[in-house]
Amino acid sequence: MILGNDVNANMNPGKAWVKFISKGEVDADLVRPEISQSWQRCYKTGVDPYGINHLNLDQYELDKLLTRCTDLIEIARPFMKKIYEFVAGSGVMVVLTDERGFVINSIGDSDIMNNAYQVNLNIGSGWMEEEGGTNGIGTALKLMKPIQVSGSEHYSKKLHHWTCSASPIFDDCGKIIGVLQMSEPFSAVHLHTLGMVVAAVEAISNQISLKNQNQELEILNNSLENIFQTMSDGAVIIDRQGIITKVNPVAESILGYQLQGKSIGYLLGPAPRTHNVLEKGQSYKEAEVINNTEMINFHCLVTGKPIKDEKGKVTGALICFNPINKVKKLINRFSGAQATFHFEDIIGNSRNLREAIQMAERAATSESNVMIIGESGTGKELFAQAIHNGSSSKKGPFVALNCGAIPRELVASELFGYSEGAFTGARRGGRPGKFELADGGTLFLDEIGDMLMDEQVSLLRVLQERKITRIGGEQVIPVNVRIICATNKNLKDEVAKGNFREDLYYRLDVILISVPPLRERGEDFRLLFDYLLQKITKKVNTRIEYIQPEVIEYLQNYDRPGNVRELENVVERLINNANGNAIYLEHLTPEFLPKGENQTVPQATELHHADGGINALISERNLIIELLTKYKGNISRVAKEMNHSRNTIYNKMHFYDISRNYTINSDSSAKK
Repeated sequence: MILGNDVNANMNPGKAWVKFISKGEVDADLVRPEISQSWQRCYKTGVDPYGINHLNLDQYELDKLLTRCTDLIEIARPFMKKIYEFVAGSGVMVVLTDERGFVINSIGDSDIMNNAYQVNLNIGSGWMEEEGGTNGIGTALKLMKPIQVSGSEHYSKKLHHWTCSASPIFDDCGKIIGVLQMSEPFSAVHLHTLGMVVAAVEAISNQISLKNQNQELEILNNSLENIFQTMSDGAVIIDRQGIITKVNPVAESILGYQLQGKSIGYLLGPAPRTHNVLEKGQSYKEAEVINNTEMINFHCLVTGKPIKDEKGKVTGALICFNPINKVKKLINRFSGAQATFHFEDIIGNSRNLREAIQMAERAATSESNVMIIGESGTGKELFAQAIHNGSSSKKGPFVALNCGAIPRELVASELFGYSEGAFTGARRGGRPGKFELADGGTLFLDEIGDMLMDEQVSLLRVLQERKITRIGGEQVIPVNVRIICATNKNLKDEVAKGNFREDLYYRLDVILISVPPLRERGEDFRLLFDYLLQKITKKVNTRIEYIQPEVIEYLQNYDRPGNVRELENVVERLINNANGNAIYLEHLTPEFLPKGENQTVPQATELHHADGGINALISERNLIIELLTKYKGNISRVAKEMNHSRNTIYNKMHFYDISRNYTINSDSSAKK
């Protein structure tokens, strides 16, 4: 690179300067191109070749500038001092400017500093070309490269006794952030001055880059530290030897004891995966680790990631863990393992139902096991959920398992879980069972009478020891679970037949609650019917404005073997089959008619007058005919007049057998 001081011996910038100033002509043989081009720029901008640059910042602006450039000044100062010391005593000064050309720092011999003051080369002065003419600082900024301006190469005659060697300072992005210049008498110019300035600028740029990198690393480290300290998982950092060097607050709160300085084996026990992280750099994710000893109780999902240096060498590892109880809560939350019903959700005022509720309320205040007996569809799980929500475990999970609804060979794995590889098809990593998921809450075992003998033995052991072992596993896992079971069988008879263990029966039958069938709750029928009607119409977004009284009568006299569940099904079917907003006898299926009677549903015109029902039908029929006649068959007008939809009017016309010519068929006035 030609830095600017390799001047042809035949060049005579002094003679060229005189010719240019007097005639405005450039003699290319006598002056370098970059100098002549600079002169022409100065001439066009009106720089006075005989004057002195008087551009200075006021004190306020100067203070702002020095504050903004603090980092550049601090980094450049030692390098400025070093190159000055190299030529100290030879009438040299070193100047630093910002990216615009304003001087922000200087160092030099006292005599040249005085001379610099005479030409306004002091802190706060601006040395851009359009103010100071051709000069080291301003021309280096214009050219964006190092240059030496010597003697009469300066555009201003006042500077002809100076030699200025200047180089721009660039940041990491290639943007100019300042200029470094060495100024010395023209008569004492040093051949290597510009090279020294360029070397110093390169060192300054490297130092700026290094500082920026360090700042970025510091920001990154602070960010990582913040993440480590505030992450929701417990986390520890271990060194190459597996010693815990850092622990986050969540880990401390989860475990409750000092970990820093201990081996990771103390926490995880024998964990080959962690060994692979340190030795092979192999990460692992969400491995279940159980380490229950006299000193520690650790049951978590653990994730390990190696920490590597810039050469890719493993220097340690980050170990994160989630307590299994926290994971279970998430599983239960999203799988619906929560109780939603309370005692106030049990509808009915009959004496035997109130007795069952009172017994259940007492059970809620106890920690004893509960047995709920009752026919299918009576609401045994509703009682179980209400007991849970009224108990001290209400904030824990409510996990239900229907022992009769899953294949018998899978009951054990559902209850106790299994370890990885326990059987063909076992999920990788294993799976917790219902007992583990219900830890801290309630396990509801429905249809307990269908449980196999082998599972009964295992269940009895868990009730006695409050610990489980997964199928195919060896780890003993403590569980704190309250058992509520339900059955529609007579378990005493099952014990007598040898189908149910007597010792398990007495373990479960501590508090007995008998839920009465619906047929024994006659006074609750209409209350339940109205509740279900309101609930289901809201769900399907419809309204029922009329129910034929005989519908209620027939339903009330029906035996209802399916109890409340069957009644809910019947009400939903009636709502979906309803014509418009009315329910009639024809919407009942034959099994609801009284036994021994004609199973044909009576026509509406054959019904006896009850609660004005038949009169209402006749009045409505006559109104429709009247309106059809009035509006000449315009269904939209009729619908608007009666405040119904068009579909409802069509349904009513079909119901009353009204033809499109507004007459009633002769064989029936209303066929429903």
